[in-house]
Amino acid sequence: MARNLLTVAAVLLAAGLALGSPDAALLSLIPLFAYSLNAWMEPPKIAVFKRRVGSQVEIIIESDRKPGIIYIYEAAPINAPVRPLRRRVFKPPFRRILKIQYYMVEKSQPLPLVAESYNPAFTKRRTAVYTEEPRLDASPEPRGPGVEEFLEVRPYQPGDPVKLINWKAFAKTGELYVNTRIGPETRSAVVVVDARRLRSLVIAEAVRAAEILSEKGYDVVYYVLGHGLAPSLPRSFTPSCEGSPPCGDVTVYVGSLADVCLLLKCKPAYYIDVAGVNSLVAVKRLKLYRELRAAGAEVLRGAEELRRAV
Repeated sequence: MARNLLTVAAVLLAAGLALGSPDAALLSLIPLFAYSLNAWMEPPKIAVFKRRVGSQVEIIIESDRKPGIIYIYEAAPINAPVRPLRRRVFKPPFRRILKIQYYMVEKSQPLPLVAESYNPAFTKRRTAVYTEEPRLDASPEPRGPGVEEFLEVRPYQPGDPVKLINWKAFAKTGELYVNTRIGPETRSAVVVVDARRLRSLVIAEAVRAAEILSEKGYDVVYYVLGHGLAPSLPRSFTPSCEGSPPCGDVTVYVGSLADVCLLLKCKPAYYIDVAGVNSLVAVKRLKLYRELRAAGAEVLRGAEELRRAV
């Protein structure tokens, strides 16, 4: 598109000079103005996700309302014998979600999925990366000292710590069981995910909060409103305001606090407002922040603030 505009401008200018017509030469300003407008425009902000649908892989791209061109490829090593296949997608204006399906060979060590967005003139670029956990092709190494050991499982009862839930038993039976612990105790953390608004940003902040808590030595589980407990964020779910998350030694609520689904009764409790980095938004929500602090919670304006809080 940008090359075509410059070509049209050059043709009009050359024709005007050849014919001695200033009016025809001035017409070249129209495509030049269109090109400068496209070159000034910011590329769309994007977030990329991947999930398996039958025998195919579906790539989901969430973005803002700006138009642009998006390239998708797997980040192969520099010394790879073959360059990665790049898929090109046009992002129409006002369209927020793009979905692409294709066949892809499973790998034991999945490569990062890269999405690059450009403005229509290809003068500015943004990049988003989706990483997938590697699949183990061998039995895991024996766990070292200080790791909890378990004798047996029993049915879950209200008040049992979330960190003791046996997820393998839950996957097989669909019912909650907890481990009877005999080893040293570890601390647990619950990250409550409210993705009704700004879903991609909420998911990114929730993952970052979980990483920070893990670095601090917590066993982290997610509670996705509308989905329930999960050891990791589910690939697909329908966000809602339904759910009753359990308490951990630390409980973190991540969402856009335009409205809060529930008031956590856990101690300590932290609310991360993903839209709070915008000062104007934060000012409008000062009343809500005061109410949450009055209830004993702490309000943070980003996951990085959690590092200093816990």
